[in-house]
Amino acid sequence: MEIPVALAKTAYKKPFTKKVYPYLFIMPFALLVLVFFILPAIATIIMSFTNLNASMKINFVGLDNFKRIFSDYSMPQILWNTFIFAVVTLVFSLFFGLFISIATQYFLKGKFTAVIYRVLWLIPSIIPAVVYVTFWKYLFDPTDEGFINKVLLLFQPDGDPISWFTKIAMAVVIIATIVSTTSGGMILLSAAISSIPEDLYKAAKVDGASEKSVITKIILPSLKWPLMYITISDLIGFVSSYFFILLLTNGGPMRDTTTLSLYAYQQAFNLKYYGYGAALSLVVVLISLILTLWLLRLFDFDEMIKPSRIED
Repeated sequence: MEIPVALAKTAYKKPFTKKVYPYLFIMPFALLVLVFFILPAIATIIMSFTNLNASMKINFVGLDNFKRIFSDYSMPQILWNTFIFAVVTLVFSLFFGLFISIATQYFLKGKFTAVIYRVLWLIPSIIPAVVYVTFWKYLFDPTDEGFINKVLLLFQPDGDPISWFTKIAMAVVIIATIVSTTSGGMILLSAAISSIPEDLYKAAKVDGASEKSVITKIILPSLKWPLMYITISDLIGFVSSYFFILLLTNGGPMRDTTTLSLYAYQQAFNLKYYGYGAALSLVVVLISLILTLWLLRLFDFDEMIKPSRIED
């Protein structure tokens, strides 16, 4: 059917106000991103090339701060601490999140005990960090007033209280972080498992599939997307995390629990070496970027975003 000439000449034009509306809606958030993300990032990059310190005099020193990182005698131990903290915390946090979500959404699905169990795991993540850290400090207090030392002294009255934050400080930090972060992955994985159609389970049962086969061939393949997201977001979070460690041990004893992010914080805000702290922060960002790209490749992200064959 041909369009009348008169109508073709008066083609519809979108009103100017409708063209402006979308930009008006995103403008407040764009300003927030500009003020709180983009400008601080630019300032940090510029600062990393200066020797800005407590005197607040800016002198550009080129790559001196980055050369200093390579010659910093504390760096090997700090990088090792960061690696141990990030990898061990990620592995156990991911494992517990997966284990709890399968247990409560598959084996105990619909039962009240499953809900209670998930709520209990949520408590550490919703209470204020200062209260949470105070609990762990009481738990591992090195005096005989600490909870664990009290329990041990009941069985061994003549023994001495153990100084946990001297002997196993990194283990305490890792355990506290695992308990606090497991619930995030648990929620996402539980939601993903609950979205699996019941028909798949019923068909598997009819075919005589074991529980192990259901988990490995139905549940786990369905969790690839959430597992990828949790792994990447948690690993980046652990590499750049320092708040719990700062409150719990302040990086001590000596530098036994100092991670790269905490070291950057201490250099910038405790010692007032703002330029060096900014350079260390950029290294943290670079490490996070490399890990993200490596994990996207490991999870075969390109293959995951391709349309399914059914859609073809």
